[in-house]
Amino acid sequence: MIGSILQVLRSRTNAEQTSTETACEVTNGVTRQDFLKFAAVGALVTGFGSSACAGNAAQMEKGTGKASPVTDLDKVYDEWQARMNRADLEGLVDFYLEDVTYINPDGKLLIGKAAVRTDFESILALKPQIVLGDRVHHVYHDIALTTNHWKMTFTDPDGKVQNLTGGGIEVMRKQADGGWRYIIDDASRSASK
Repeated sequence: MIGSILQVLRSRTNAEQTSTETACEVTNGVTRQDFLKFAAVGALVTGFGSSACAGNAAQMEKGTGKASPVTDLDKVYDEWQARMNRADLEGLVDFYLEDVTYINPDGKLLIGKAAVRTDFESILALKPQIVLGDRVHHVYHDIALTTNHWKMTFTDPDGKVQNLTGGGIEVMRKQADGGWRYIIDDASRSASK
């Protein structure tokens, strides 16, 4: 999911160089380079390392330090959105299996939570607020194909509000604890309407 947000920023830079169409729209002229500057400044200013990992104690399983599994597929995006909006890095990463197949916005295949964590860290430093809409789930036994469209707002270091839009396509599987977790996240594509 977060990868599709970064894709928006990267696609703008690629579009300027190759003038090809992108799957997502960037508004207010944010480039990938601008985004990376925002993220670096935001991480320094907000003390990202200590605050973003704190999460929300109310959503943690007692005594485990892990986020509670989301057992209702229709609530996965609600909780994902809530974790993003409160900069809960550990809670977001918990939605992914250890060996998740993750395709980053540049189309590079990455495996595992560490790759997902890296894509999330920079953007959470900006304290974005995201709304996930147009949610669709197609379920086959314990596997779900999910799509969504999102709108994200954040304030850059210059105090200017930035608005981004995009979409995500993911595959989830229900786990032994009853929670749904991503087994594939293709952030190099966007869900179309």
